[in-house]
Amino acid sequence: MGVTIHFEGQLSSEEQYAALSQEVEAFAVTRGWPIREIEEAEMALSRVIDEREVDYLGPVIGIKVLPHPRSDPLRFEFDRHLFVQQYCKTQFAGSGAHIEIIELLRKAAPLFDKFDVFDEGEYWESGDRSILQRNLDTVEAMIAEGMRKDPTARGPIRLESGRVIDFVSDPPPGAE
Repeated sequence: MGVTIHFEGQLSSEEQYAALSQEVEAFAVTRGWPIREIEEAEMALSRVIDEREVDYLGPVIGIKVLPHPRSDPLRFEFDRHLFVQQYCKTQFAGSGAHIEIIELLRKAAPLFDKFDVFDEGEYWESGDRSILQRNLDTVEAMIAEGMRKDPTARGPIRLESGRVIDFVSDPPPGAE
């Protein structure tokens, strides 16, 4: 539910990958974002391609940064074909973090042969902070309403994966 930035792209060479990694790392270092290299011999990635769920299992390389303690990690996870498809929820991190992530994606975009962004905050398209803030406020109100309707709801919650979910409902006592 929370405002999220979705992106996907295709690199054509290891050189483009190296340049992207350097760009992401330099951007993160100047902002004090924690960085972690990703290099897995076998990893599962869930994707949606042509409106179909497609699972990838194989080698993955990339870089993960944490733009804000209340955002999702920003993951550039590439499969063996140097394709990436990811998302980063910024709902609870605020407009400043959202704008910085878009700034990084704009810097990275020229390194890709093909790169698409879908920004639920509409900042990628508009560059207008007031539109982004309106979208964040609208979704915040929706989340608050959902939590008001359910007295067992709590959130936001950071999952073990690092992802942030808006809220969860505790099952009633005795429920399975």
